[in-house]
Amino acid sequence: MGDKIKTAIEIALEKAAMLEDLSEQEKEEIANKKELDPLMAGFYRGNSDAEKLWSKLKGKPASMLKSAQINLINSFKFNLENEELKRRSKAVIAIETLKKEQKTSALQQILHHLENLKKKAESEKEQVFNEFKKAIENNPQARTRVLEQGGQKIMVKLSAEEAIMHNPQWKQFLEDFEKNYENEFARAAEQMINQIS
Repeated sequence: MGDKIKTAIEIALEKAAMLEDLSEQEKEEIANKKELDPLMAGFYRGNSDAEKLWSKLKGKPASMLKSAQINLINSFKFNLENEELKRRSKAVIAIETLKKEQKTSALQQILHHLENLKKKAESEKEQVFNEFKKAIENNPQARTRVLEQGGQKIMVKLSAEEAIMHNPQWKQFLEDFEKNYENEFARAAEQMINQIS
């Protein structure tokens, strides 16, 4: 209980003292983050697009451009909708065009790889789903489920799609499938970050 509550002035003085200990690069990163966070938040909320982001970043230091690209690339996840992935990809390329030394074609190649991964994954998932569906349609017992209500067991008939969703093998497939593609996305994101560094 002997601790005293710090005043706003004391907190501000502590922060100022910490800033004096920072290198110029660290100070620049903090300033970039402070300016970039609202821009990126607006982009992710859909309040701006790649062109607006490009115009707001035009003339900004290379370190800020790199930070914006890393922010975007780190947001690439396997479960992103295709249109959102394209929108974010377009923003990465737009920002790249603002740099003196551009690696646009290398980035476009990796982004194209990501789009192809999404298509391949959707096709693979649909194929496996159809195989499960065919097997379940050919096995009526696989479409029944036993539920307990009030101490009594009740047999419920499920559609093929519902039966698949409850199937432990399908759940395991989905878990492995998503983990595999998420890892591939992470590797591609790492390649992109290496390109812009």
